[in-house]
Amino acid sequence: MFRNILCSFSRLAIATRTPQSNVFKNTSDNLVKQITVRNFSLLNIQAPLAAPKLLENAPKPQPAATSTRTVTKFSIRKGKRKSVKAVLKRFYRLQWGIWIRTKAGRNKKLWKKNPPQKRRLRQHVFCNSTQSHMLDKMVGPYWRKPRYFIDDPYQPYHVRNEFERSRVTPKPYIPPEDRI
Repeated sequence: MFRNILCSFSRLAIATRTPQSNVFKNTSDNLVKQITVRNFSLLNIQAPLAAPKLLENAPKPQPAATSTRTVTKFSIRKGKRKSVKAVLKRFYRLQWGIWIRTKAGRNKKLWKKNPPQKRRLRQHVFCNSTQSHMLDKMVGPYWRKPRYFIDDPYQPYHVRNEFERSRVTPKPYIPPEDRI
């Protein structure tokens, strides 16, 4: 910071072209050299105080491809809404409407992780209701319908009887006990 201040003063003094400006320029240059040589022995090289700005007008690099998760509302061929392929790769929809996903980093650096952590990473987690609603909007009606597979590993999870709205089997009747 001190060097920048001295450089700006020396530029100002050079611009005024007074006889004192040369004296000030020489003293400021000597002062900067002494500070740098005393404190930083590797910086004992003569370098210009104001470096040329070669990259000032150079175009800034733009990313090659920007990632988006937007939905195509009208396709070019049929004019229909299209599903987002990334959702279909990363998530799975259970029949009662919730979406599940695997945990992030489940295949990364397994040599470093202890066995309980590896076991937790193999498990699936639920998306919350807001995320499930968003994912439902990002896929078409075909993916929202229930689909049935032979030997489906998710078969026990497609039914949620403990929740009143997604209950399939009726609640068992338990007669009240007579107390005397």
